[in-house]
This record gives sequence, C-alpha cells and structure tokens, in this order.
Amino acid sequence: MLKSFMEIFKGYLKENDTSSQGNILNIYISIQEKSDIVKLELGTDESYKLSVQVGKNINVTIISSNYFGARHGLESLSQLIWYDSNLGGYQIFSDVVVEDKPSFTYRGVMVDTSRNFFPIFMLKKIVDGMAFSKLNVLHLHLTDAVSFPIVLKNIEWLANGAYNSESRYTTEDVEELIEYSMIRGVRVLLEVDAPSHVSAGWHTNSTYKNLVICDENDILSGHLNPDNELSLKILQDVYRNLLNLMKNDDIFHIGNDEVNLDCWKKTKAAESYLDMTLLWVNYTNTMIEKLKVANENKLPKNIIMWSSPLTNTYSGLNALNHKKSIIVQFWYGYPGTFLHQHFRVIFSTVGHWYLDCGFGPWKPSQSNGVCDPFTPWQKFYTYRPWDNFLTKNLTEGGEVCLWSEQVAEESLQTRIWPRAAAFAERIWSDPLEFKENVYLRLDNFREIMRYRGLDVSAIWPKWCSLNPGSCK
Repeated sequence: MLKSFMEIFKGYLKENDTSSQGNILNIYISIQEKSDIVKLELGTDESYKLSVQVGKNINVTIISSNYFGARHGLESLSQLIWYDSNLGGYQIFSDVVVEDKPSFTYRGVMVDTSRNFFPIFMLKKIVDGMAFSKLNVLHLHLTDAVSFPIVLKNIEWLANGAYNSESRYTTEDVEELIEYSMIRGVRVLLEVDAPSHVSAGWHTNSTYKNLVICDENDILSGHLNPDNELSLKILQDVYRNLLNLMKNDDIFHIGNDEVNLDCWKKTKAAESYLDMTLLWVNYTNTMIEKLKVANENKLPKNIIMWSSPLTNTYSGLNALNHKKSIIVQFWYGYPGTFLHQHFRVIFSTVGHWYLDCGFGPWKPSQSNGVCDPFTPWQKFYTYRPWDNFLTKNLTEGGEVCLWSEQVAEESLQTRIWPRAAAFAERIWSDPLEFKENVYLRLDNFREIMRYRGLDVSAIWPKWCSLNPGSCK
C-alpha cells in the first residue's frame, strides 16, 4: 500500500518537467508496526515525525507507527515542495522538523447520495481532497426515502428504488471506492438509514407487503413497519451486505434519524406502550441485535446513530442496550442529555458544519431554506463544540455534512471545498486562536488543491493572494 501512495506522491511532482540540475531527494520511511493487515479504526495512531535536512542531497525521514501516519507524513512533505517557474525547478523548505498528530480520531465528510446521485469518479475526487486535508472518513448516506441507489446481494430488488439503472452503485463500484480511499488514508462508512427515511425500493418486491408505512402522502415520512417482522429481516440482510463491503466492524452507522412516533402510533405494536419513546428504544435495540447477527453474532465496536428528540430523553437513553458501543452523531438541538449520560459524540452541528445551508427553499411549499443562512468557512473553522459543552473526553471527532437536495455533479466539489478544508484544520490541530494568517494558509492550500485537479471556491480576490497582508 505504501508503494501505491509513493506513486501518488510522485504524481504530485510530475506536472512541471524541468531540465535544471538539482539536489537528489532521498526519502527514508520507518514504520514501527510490522503487519500485513492495514486497518483504519477509531483510535488508530496517525501520528508521524517528519524531518528534512538539506546538504549535498535532500534527506527526508518519516517515522510513524503504521501506514496511515507514514501517508500523512508524505502528504505533509508534498506540501513543503513547490515549483518555482522563475528558477525552473522544485523548491523545498530546508531543515524542517515536524511532529504531528490529530486532535480527534474521527474526521469526516458526509455526502448524501440519495437525493441526487454522484458517480464513483466524483466520490473519488472528494477522497482526493480529503487525503490532501488529512480527513479520514467518507460517510455515504447511501439511501433515503426518495431513492435506494445500491445493489446488494440477495436483495437486489431494493435497487429498483434507484432513479434509473445508471444511478446505482454495484458491489464492484463500492469495493473500488473503498480500496481507492484506503490507499489515501480514508475509510468509507456506508449508511442505509432506518427505520425512518425509507420508501423507495421497499415497495418493489411483490412478495413482501407492508414493509413501509406513512409514505402515502409524503414520501419523506416513510418508516419501517413495526408490525411486520420481515422489514427487520430484510434490514439484517442490508447490514450483512454493508459489513461485507466495508470489511471492518470497527464502526457502523444505523441511521435512526428523525423517527416520527406519530407515524408508529397507528400500529398494533404501539398498543403495548404508554410511553411511545420506549417503542423507539425497543425497535432500536432490535435493530442493533439484527446488526449483531449480521456480523456473525459479534457486535460492532462502535455503533453510530443520528441525534433526535428521542436521544434527548432520559427514559429513552436509559433503556438503550449497549450504551458503551453507541456514538451519537449530533446535528441539532441540545446534546447535554446524552452527554450527561456519558454517550460519546461526533459533532455535525447544523449552522456550523452543514455544507448545504444557505441556498434557499427547494420546493414551493417552503418559504425559506431548511437551514439558512449560508455558513462561511470562517464559521467552520472557529466552531469548537467540545469547548462549549466541556466534553472533549467524550468527543470522537466531527463531520461536515452535505445533504444533496440542491447539489449536482457540477457543484459538488465547490460546495465542499474550501470550507471542509477549514474544518479539517479545526478537527486535526484544534488551534485555540483565529489568526490572520489562516486566510493566507487556506488560500495557499486552495491553490494546491486546484493544482492537483480539484474545483475549489475562491475565498477572496486574487489581488489579496498576490499582496499578502493587504486585505485586512
């Protein structure tokens, strides 16, 4: 795998051929762990030490515990090298020593592939930018009520819920993306949301009736039917497929977003409950048991679910099984309830780390956008929720989210970059201050990303780049 990334590293330097004679660049990499198994997990040591000494030759030494730290070291090295067109050759900072490690183990970008579909080559572009930024989780919100764009073994019929035959991911597509990402230090987290946000695909097999309820008038409100055990059996098959694709049970995302108890009140299952929250709890516990069975009777180490009003109730939280395995992905409301119960958290707070806000309503019945106003990169950079809630010990990390109702292939990259790069510095080094040089550093990093083939929005006029310190 290191050889593969070395080829990528060399590719960064191929764009400008030069005939000028320069120093020889020697790179020495020392990886402490000797294992043929390369896995990126929560808690993986991604630290590295990088030193550059310039003499007759340029000698670079990178020391790390594993492949991922070594990859980060090479990535940092690549950004210490630049092409000087006046001198006709590459330049490198001399006598450099960098000892670096991330502040948080989970540093993610979520992309919604259901509302609008993005082909694999576009997702690879996102992975490229994540690798440059040392972000390490590409979270694909694969499915939602409006489409089911993935073909899964033995339950292929669910993919009839895709928009069309071209808007589907095959097993081979996903495996290719996972391998591509891992070489670049990024793991792919696959999420099929349940028990809410379901509809498309679930009605397409005539053998199975009434798997989903409450989507008769509004497809966005579809829920799995708690009166029909077959829906959970199929969900178990979904889980088995996702686990087999990811080949890593360190983390698993069950969704569990925006469950509407008013929908479930119509069911026979609800008749046994005075407190409807407990129906949600028991259904969630059953989902987790199905996940365990799908994983050969072994519970994944970390189970992620979205925050909701239901994760904000003590009665619900106290009745959940496997509390130590559960991580709440917080996106709105008040996290204090589950944090006081010592649940771990991944922050994705709307208004701070949502990439889709500020583009207005997407359907005539809306007067405003769901999460207006627009969130600028400065807000991504300065947000430190673990400081606000004094919960750094419970914080696994953070994730920026791109819901795709108003995102097409043409706008995908610029909707993410450079704001996700500002987030990347926050979640990697967590600086205490916002200094003016952040503008110049982000602008310089933007140029690196553009040079390497990404589409990145501007942060200011070009004049400011050419006249450092003049745009205050």
